[in-house]
Amino acid sequence: MKTLSCYADKFFDDLDFTPLYSDEYAESDKQCFRKVLSQFLSSGDKSDAFCVYFCFSEIFKLFGKGYGNTQKLLELLSDHEYHSGELLAKHRDHYSHSAYVFAIGLAIYANDSTFRSDFLSFYSLPDDNNSRRHFMYLWGMASLFHDIGYPFQLAHEQIKTYTSDLWGKSAPFSPYVSFGNYDELIKISDADIGRLCHALKTDRKFETFNQLFAYGLHLRLGYDEEELCSRLRERTLRQPAFMDHGYFSAIILTKQLLALSEVELTLDKLDVLTAILLHNSLSQHEYKNRYPVSPHNHPLAYLLMLCDELQNWDRQAYGKESKLDPIAWDIKLEMGDNFINADYIFESCTAFDYVTGLERINKHFDDAQTGRFVNKIIGEGGILKSDLKLKVTPKIAPKAKRNRLYASENNFINLCDFARAIHASYCKLVGSSADDTRKALSDEFDSLSLEFKISNIEQAKSYANKLELINCFFSSKDLDYPVITDFRSSDYGISGSDNLGFLCREEHVRWVKEKLNMGWKYGTDYSSNAERNSKKIHKDIVPYEVLTPEEQAKDELMVNNIIPFLKKFGHNIRIYNYRTGRKPDIEITGIGHRFFTDEKDKLKEKIKQLLKRYSRDNRVIVRTCFAYGADQLIAECANEMGITTKAVLPVQYEKYIDMVRSDCLAQGRPYSEEDELRLRHLLAQTVVCKVISSPDGSYDAAMRYLMKKCDKVIVVWDKESDDDSAAEKSHTAQALEIAKEHGLTMFDDIHVVGCHR
Repeated sequence: MKTLSCYADKFFDDLDFTPLYSDEYAESDKQCFRKVLSQFLSSGDKSDAFCVYFCFSEIFKLFGKGYGNTQKLLELLSDHEYHSGELLAKHRDHYSHSAYVFAIGLAIYANDSTFRSDFLSFYSLPDDNNSRRHFMYLWGMASLFHDIGYPFQLAHEQIKTYTSDLWGKSAPFSPYVSFGNYDELIKISDADIGRLCHALKTDRKFETFNQLFAYGLHLRLGYDEEELCSRLRERTLRQPAFMDHGYFSAIILTKQLLALSEVELTLDKLDVLTAILLHNSLSQHEYKNRYPVSPHNHPLAYLLMLCDELQNWDRQAYGKESKLDPIAWDIKLEMGDNFINADYIFESCTAFDYVTGLERINKHFDDAQTGRFVNKIIGEGGILKSDLKLKVTPKIAPKAKRNRLYASENNFINLCDFARAIHASYCKLVGSSADDTRKALSDEFDSLSLEFKISNIEQAKSYANKLELINCFFSSKDLDYPVITDFRSSDYGISGSDNLGFLCREEHVRWVKEKLNMGWKYGTDYSSNAERNSKKIHKDIVPYEVLTPEEQAKDELMVNNIIPFLKKFGHNIRIYNYRTGRKPDIEITGIGHRFFTDEKDKLKEKIKQLLKRYSRDNRVIVRTCFAYGADQLIAECANEMGITTKAVLPVQYEKYIDMVRSDCLAQGRPYSEEDELRLRHLLAQTVVCKVISSPDGSYDAAMRYLMKKCDKVIVVWDKESDDDSAAEKSHTAQALEIAKEHGLTMFDDIHVVGCHR
């Protein structure tokens, strides 16, 4: 079984955005999109879901140039359901949900040749890059925007829940919400009537959206147009039981598309709209599946309905009844041609019944176990007609803890403003913007490539964590906390600490990691920024201490400039100081043999388990000398887990690069350029790179410093063969003796990861 991320990532392998562009950014944009989707699937965090929406909007320009035309639509949805959801009986999030649905669809298209063949055949497309890109465009529209009409259902459900609590569900006098100005809402302008006739290549005159949707569903599934128009009107205006958000999502998306003169609402886009219209309840409840949906007659509707149902994990419950039966927290998948095997991972198979005060079977677990979940989708009378072999199995496992809860506001209006403020600070630093008005700076931000926009957004996202580490947070609300006006001040954060320097170091490490993830490398062979960007090499992919004083000063000025720019352009976002502290630090030293025969992946798994144990209640910091072998392996584990690393070197940086190479060659071990680059990249990701030298140039002083500073030790050690004749006896074993002198004990404080030399 694999993660969804593994299957979705395959979609990008053969994807090329070049035909969409005429410049050098195509490959970079693909990597950005790939990275942010993978990041979201790993975290499930809303701010990471935001980046998925952002990349799609920037690349495909669904509502025109830039994210600005999409921003309000999505941010209002997220904000509205967050603040309104708890007033409902049944309600789970739709913002992150839609990003998950998008990923499932990509995974199915890339890994199931049966569905892919059905899609391509339906639209008479070849199996090539253009078709893959076109699928992504249509599927992105359908999946990412299929729930944007949910506030209409929220308003209806809120009153329904409120009156049920007051008078009971069956009270005959309970009022319900309906909507006025309905005829104006669904009316199509004369100009748009003509545009639709031309785009759809028909003589039909569509005066309302209902007529347009009925036409589309008649073509694909055989719906009776007159009957459907009548039912759509009735179920919207006189519907005490249920208000279908799918219908309003289709209406909103249609209006947004028609608002752009350059957009043609062609038949495939109409398929997107009717897929959204169908996905929630119309086909199943209103028509009792009279018009079955299959991949042969409406592949987009089929895929949306399938993925929407499958995405039944990691959804935040807002409604009070939704919280009674927790859904799965994770999923493991196996998929291929015409089959999907899914393990839904639950914390428990039971749920607490507040009425009886007793434990009972969790409804979602039971549905998966008994087959009701699958039968609803493709069984007899299910919502889809398909030969798909779908197998669902509920499993139980402890929920992985996510330590991503910060006091900083994580809404997306603030996130965009924060990103623009960061870029504005940079503009002021380099003197590239004489005009510092909001519009000028916003235009300058919009002119950036997607990679650099995402970089600013990622930096903005990172501040929630970085500020937390200095006992601060940001918010646009008026709060009774001290306001920070200058990061240079020592009156806040961690007493006696260089808070500005800390933020600069953390930001440099984040920047290095981002560059490495985007395929950049350390290098100096360039004479201009354009050549640098083309080659994706950068001289500053080095430890913070190795940066020139000028570069460090620039970083300090840029970070401190963020505060006034936030005040000026950021909806009054302010930086506040906590009155309480954060998680305690725990420092772990990593040591061990340079050379061993074990599989690195097995050693890394054991190391990560130890780091994970201490990360639950502490902010872990890993220190090591970054020698070849165990030191670098432990640092690599820390980086992959997002754990801070610090380096203690026996000689200066460049001399140490030579020292590690010479040591390997002296031992008769090969040492390649890739080995050297790996070491440089590992050291570049350290928040501190300290030099503690010995007179003889050995590791002795650095090792003594490490053992004195640490709280715990992880050692990769072949203890049994470390006898008096072993060459490394004096390095590993002696280091542990020093640790014991400082009060550390075997097993409690010193953890041995066994290996073979």
